[in-house]
Amino acid sequence: MTAKIAIVGCGNISRRHAEAYANTGRTELVGVADIVEAKAQELAGKYGGTPYASVTELLAAEDPDLVSVTTPPGSHAEIAIEILAAGKSVLLEKPPVLSLAEMDAVAEAEQASAGSVWVIFQHRHGSGALRAADLLGRGALGRPLVAVCETLWFRPLSYFDPDWRGTWVGEGGGPTLGHGIHQIDLLLHLLGPWRTINATAVRLGRPVEFEDVSMASVIFESDAVGTVINSLLSPRELSRIRIDTAGGTLEVNHVYGYSDGDWTFHPAPDAAKAATLGIDPGVRKTAIESSVADDPWTASAGEDVPSNHEAQISRLIDDLQAGRPHETTLAGTRPTMEFVTALYASAITGRPVDRTDLTPDHPFYQALHGNTPKTELSESFRP
Repeated sequence: MTAKIAIVGCGNISRRHAEAYANTGRTELVGVADIVEAKAQELAGKYGGTPYASVTELLAAEDPDLVSVTTPPGSHAEIAIEILAAGKSVLLEKPPVLSLAEMDAVAEAEQASAGSVWVIFQHRHGSGALRAADLLGRGALGRPLVAVCETLWFRPLSYFDPDWRGTWVGEGGGPTLGHGIHQIDLLLHLLGPWRTINATAVRLGRPVEFEDVSMASVIFESDAVGTVINSLLSPRELSRIRIDTAGGTLEVNHVYGYSDGDWTFHPAPDAAKAATLGIDPGVRKTAIESSVADDPWTASAGEDVPSNHEAQISRLIDDLQAGRPHETTLAGTRPTMEFVTALYASAITGRPVDRTDLTPDHPFYQALHGNTPKTELSESFRP
C-alpha cells in the first residue's frame, strides 16, 4: 500500500523529508506548499507532487495520509492544528513547537482529530541508540550514575541572515532549543525522566535575542546526575553523550548523525564486576568489534542503521502500514520540551527548576522567555 505524503515548508530541511520518503519506495508525494512559490515549484520539480502557495490550498486539493511540517519553528503549532482539523496526520520537524502551551494546544487538536502527531527526533531511531536504550533499560550495563551531553556546533554570522533566525518569534530560542535538543532528546530517551535542572545561558558572539551557549546540571529521577552544554561557537564540532554506569562507560561521538561504529563501551576495571556483565575487563569494545554472543554491548542487532531522517521516516511508514504505534509521538516528546523549558527558566531566573514546577500557571509555560521584560531578558544573557 502506498502512503500519500505532503510537505509544508520547502526550505533546506524539506529535502531530507522528501528523500527519506522516496527511499522507502512505499510513498507518493502528492503536494508541497510554501509561501515562496519558487521554493514549492523547485521541490515539486525534483520530488514530485503539485506545488501550492499554502497549507490551506494543499489540503483543499489533496488527500494526504501524512503531512510533514518543515517550516520555521514559529509556525509549527498553527500549521499542525490546521492539518489536524482536516483529519490528517502530522510529522513535525524539530523543535516541534516553541512552548509547552503550544504543545498542549496541538495535543488538544490531536485528541479531536482522526489524525495523529509525530515528531522528528531521528537520533532515537539509529540502531546504536535502539541497542543502548534496550541495554540500559534492562540494566545490562549497570545502574547509570553520571552523564555528559554535549552539542558543540558552529554557526557563522551568515547563518542568521534569514529574518526569522535569531528571534524569539521565529526561531523560539538558541542552541538549547534548535540544536542541542537532538542530543537532549537522546539523553532522556536513554536515561529516562529528569527531576531538577540548574542552568546558565549566555550570549557571547552571535546577533541573537537569546543565548548562543547554555550549560545545565541535571538530576534524574533515578538519582543519576549529568551536565548538558549547547554551543554555536565551537569550530571543531562535536555531538557527544557519555553515560558512566556501575558496569562501564557508554559513549557516542558524532556531529550530525551517528553510525554503529561511533558507539563505544569501556567496561569497569573491577574484574569481578565486569565478569558478571559478560565483558572482558580493560578491553575497549566498539560496535564492530563486539561480536561475542554473551557480550551485553553490540550497537545493533544486525544491520547498521545511521541516525538520519531516513531511519525514522522509514520506521514511521513501516509502523503506519503495519498498524503499529510509532514511538516518537507528540506526548512522548513532551519531556524533552519540558527539559528545554526548565533550562531557559533556570537560566533566566537564576534558580533551579523542578519538572513538577512546569504547570500551566508557570511563567515559562507560555513562552521560553517567560514573558520577561526585554531589558531584564537582555541582562540575563550577559556573561
